[in-house]
Amino acid sequence: MNLYDHLRTLREDVPVWLDEFRVGNPFPRDAFFGSRVIYYPGSGTDGDPVKVFGSTHSAHCFVYADYGVTQTTLHEQLAHPEHGFMGYHSVARLSLRQSDLVPHGWAPHIGPRDLHRFSSHFATVSHAPFGFLEVMERNLDRDEGHGARRLAILFLGADGFASYDALFCQRDSVQPPFAAFLKDHGFGGNYDRFGQDGLLERIARRARVFPQYLLVADHTQAWRGFERVPDVDGRVGPHGMRRFLFGNRNDGQSESDPGWPDEYSPERLPTTPRRSTD
Repeated sequence: MNLYDHLRTLREDVPVWLDEFRVGNPFPRDAFFGSRVIYYPGSGTDGDPVKVFGSTHSAHCFVYADYGVTQTTLHEQLAHPEHGFMGYHSVARLSLRQSDLVPHGWAPHIGPRDLHRFSSHFATVSHAPFGFLEVMERNLDRDEGHGARRLAILFLGADGFASYDALFCQRDSVQPPFAAFLKDHGFGGNYDRFGQDGLLERIARRARVFPQYLLVADHTQAWRGFERVPDVDGRVGPHGMRRFLFGNRNDGQSESDPGWPDEYSPERLPTTPRRSTD
């Protein structure tokens, strides 16, 4: 069975809040994160996860987090007839503040001892953090075979590790993401792995917050406790890179609490590391 056929067995209807969303509506935080969400750290402008999950109607909401892409670039890509999401047009765009996403603030699950080896790689990026929600609707000349009628994509100019922690791992977080797409870059990539034994897995394990699925690219290892979904072939994505689906078998396993000192605060967590070329 190919990946698309498998995901079609997980088909869902368009969430009610998204189906009824209109221009001028406020950001429905709990409804958005209460939907099936696909989380993509270090996303760049790669639209493949939207294509995979949106075309199979298996998810309608996405979070793209990447500190290396500017808001202007994303706006241009979304409006581009060839580089945007083919067969879709925007019906609403909401600029968001941090308080819209984490209204009560957030406390990180990693601390100085996790980050000491990256100290030489942290610096201020060239653009300010940003966030906006893009609500997309399928063009009238396309049908259900092309994809879901509506999609909602939350774009964040933010650190992919910290964003997972802040959005999904807090006491007032709604639920884990339905799936996370993991792709570890080589040169020009991120300061740590999104795959196995990296900071993202460490955050998930300490918080006991795991996606139901991982979509894992070539040259990236799935997190411990995730197993390849049997009888599902890998998908070939952009640049010939294969992606494989893994299911969660963790059963709530977590890493022991490292016991950070009381004076440690979220403000000390560097959330805008630059990309390393080492």
